[in-house]
Amino acid sequence: MSMAVDGFTYGVYLRPDPLTCRAVAELTDLLKKQFGIVSAAAFPPHATLAGAVPSEADEADLIAALDPVLRATSPIAVHNSGIARHNIAVTFDVDKTISGEKNAAIKSLAVAVNDALEPFREHGEGFRMKPFDADGFRAHLSLASHDLEELPHLRTEVEAFLRALPHTAPSDFVADTVTLFRFHSADWTREWWKDLRWWHLRSWTLTGRDSSS
Repeated sequence: MSMAVDGFTYGVYLRPDPLTCRAVAELTDLLKKQFGIVSAAAFPPHATLAGAVPSEADEADLIAALDPVLRATSPIAVHNSGIARHNIAVTFDVDKTISGEKNAAIKSLAVAVNDALEPFREHGEGFRMKPFDADGFRAHLSLASHDLEELPHLRTEVEAFLRALPHTAPSDFVADTVTLFRFHSADWTREWWKDLRWWHLRSWTLTGRDSSS
């Protein structure tokens, strides 16, 4: 259904394989129960390609802009090198290949997705103000994230807790799904993760075969 929505934020996410999704969900749920941190658990398991894009565009236009990019994209081989620190966050690091080089396929897709959405980006506040930084892009699956900004005394403890846990995430998988989500918070300048809501709008299966050509 075609619609334009005022005050929403959009994200485009690379979905991990089902086993990795399960591992992320189990770990973030455990952190929620053990430490009361909720930001990573508030999202579906994902690696962000484009995040916190404020737009009042018709959502059909967002989908139409992303469609040719994603229909032409092949599945991506991903290496999970395990628990890592990413600024204050603790993540599964999926930024490099098994040989230790930058995963160029993920970064290139992130650049293409953000380029496609740029004409629709509006002014945002707080979390929604952050522009895409191609040079600083680092693919990751968040396990503990934004609420650690407000809880510095937990950062070391949470990281040690996660490193001590066994998990079922495979070290290598193929990512073949990208999803567009709509997000809402009453106040993006404060602890927005505490009332975050999201809606699944569209998924694309990556095949690398553009059926329209």
